[in-house]
Amino acid sequence: MCRSYGRWSEPCRPATFAPCSPDGSAVATNGPTLRPLTIAVASGKGGTGKTLVATNLAVMMAGAGLHVALVDCDVEAPNDHLFLLAEKTVVAESVVPVPLLDEQSCSLCGLCRDACRYGAIRLLGGSIHVFPELCHGCGQCVRECPDGALREEYRRVGEVARGSVREGLELVTGRLDIGEVKSPRVIEHARRVASDIASDVILVDAPPGVACAAVASTNGADALLLVTEPTVFGLHDLRLAVELGRGLGAPMGIVINRSEGAAGSTERYCATEGLAIVARIPFERRIAELYSEGRLVLDAHPQARQWFTDIRHGIERLASTGDVVERLASTGDAVGRSTSTGDVEECGS
Repeated sequence: MCRSYGRWSEPCRPATFAPCSPDGSAVATNGPTLRPLTIAVASGKGGTGKTLVATNLAVMMAGAGLHVALVDCDVEAPNDHLFLLAEKTVVAESVVPVPLLDEQSCSLCGLCRDACRYGAIRLLGGSIHVFPELCHGCGQCVRECPDGALREEYRRVGEVARGSVREGLELVTGRLDIGEVKSPRVIEHARRVASDIASDVILVDAPPGVACAAVASTNGADALLLVTEPTVFGLHDLRLAVELGRGLGAPMGIVINRSEGAAGSTERYCATEGLAIVARIPFERRIAELYSEGRLVLDAHPQARQWFTDIRHGIERLASTGDVVERLASTGDAVGRSTSTGDVEECGS
């Protein structure tokens, strides 16, 4: 397997995500000539419908002629692959550098321990002990050691898979290994893989919350789609997500899922904060049934195309103008067509 890594201070180190040559080195690939538009689908609360929005929006855009890379950054519980069956072409390990001690060279000066802010190196009982699970891979301990007793090795924390779903749509899935906690490293790896795909749009399906994993997933996005629900908990966590979005400096649009139509506290909050509600997805049993069956709402609900067309128009308003946005806007007629090869099923309101 290929390996891809990078220090926190070097987030743009090129990923080595490519088929391996016989000697284990990565085979170079050509990236896109234009920077793709990056749209992050996020929320402060779990279960609001981020995956529903991300997967269906990706399929609609691909059906309209755009090249889309969908990145599942909910690495602790990825599930985009349940709705989009991708032919897995490459799997790459996500690794982090951790210190390896040469006890014979160590003078027990303790400088490495003092340099580590995470308690990953301790001087106990007259010897140095390294705790890899606590290490953040910054490499400061190696640089501080005057004896050259520390060197770096690489420890696996997860993997990233890349596969083709259909023409114009690729799925990148990050998966954190069981027992690991460094989800931002796997997320960064997955986003680097997506950036190597020659795409017009990168759609990021972000994890819930506003912690490190959410920041790693949304940082640098051209626009944020915040998916919420009209409940007390949904509004509380939407406020947190809006705080995060403003801290990142990204334009934001709100998608209200499970909407019951009437204006409520969520709408009043958005109006007060000057946040655009780009779409409302109704609270319907049929949508829940389709989702539980692993089916795309876009392919089986007669009104779904309108919801996601509204979201596309919202993205056009949010994102800065440019070549990709102009191409996105020019696909309006194509977006109105069904992406399903079968008949659209009727469902109740």
